[in-house]
Amino acid sequence: MSSDKKESILLKNQNTLFSQLEKSNRFKNVKIAKFTKETSESEEKQFCAMTFIVSDREIFVAFRGTDETLTGWKENFNLSYEETPSQKRAVSYLEDIVTHTKKEIIVGGHSKGGNLAMYAYVFSKKEVQEKIKKVYNNDGPGLRSKENTLQEIEKKITTFIPKASIVGGLFENDSLIKIIESSSIGILEHDLYTWKINGSEIVTTKDMDKKTKELCNYINEKLKEIPDEKKRSIIHFIYELLNSFGINDIEETINKLGKNNSLLKKYNISIFDMQIIWKILPIILEIMKKFS
Repeated sequence: MSSDKKESILLKNQNTLFSQLEKSNRFKNVKIAKFTKETSESEEKQFCAMTFIVSDREIFVAFRGTDETLTGWKENFNLSYEETPSQKRAVSYLEDIVTHTKKEIIVGGHSKGGNLAMYAYVFSKKEVQEKIKKVYNNDGPGLRSKENTLQEIEKKITTFIPKASIVGGLFENDSLIKIIESSSIGILEHDLYTWKINGSEIVTTKDMDKKTKELCNYINEKLKEIPDEKKRSIIHFIYELLNSFGINDIEETINKLGKNNSLLKKYNISIFDMQIIWKILPIILEIMKKFS
């Protein structure tokens, strides 16, 4: 699918949504405040957040997911071995909002935005956590480590995962998880516009797709086995490879992956590392191709 066609479909979905919001008694008077967008290639940061003033009583703090930049995708990979700049910024953004309002606060986001919502809540100050009513992680990865999470804290978090989407099944997540139905299949179920609703409720199902669950378990197990420094090397290797070939040239990137000896030596990538990369990279590239 061409980039122009993807953009046309996206704009059509957004325009349809906005036109419906204008007619909605609940949302037609919603205002947007504290819009923040920060992208830094040197910091490997792609952050965006805004606050919706829903009513006199309630606000919704929303974190955006990954944009089309390679920097944004690099930061996604970095989630596997370190606290990212966007995660740190999400905490400070949320704490700033909470200290300047007395309204009920709901926090949420989609994809990486869901991870940021979850992270910002879990790692914010206790007095901030106490003021949060609910957190929604919409098919975003869980947390890399459960060291600083408490069961009592995670009771406020709900994670929605389409039954065949791998994104929400990555990393640790002890929040309330609801598996949902989508009108699409596979990776494309990550798209919010395909999620099925019945009236005001999201349509849920009992369990994830068996193959999707197995794939998520495989990736999570491998991520636990690989030392953080090796993850760093692998991710920098993938990033530089994608950067050198261009993220739109997916087939050429995959074909040349095992042939770039200079990069293999630079990041000390072994045959064992290559086996993991070959297993995971096509999935990552497919997601990037569909959603960039």
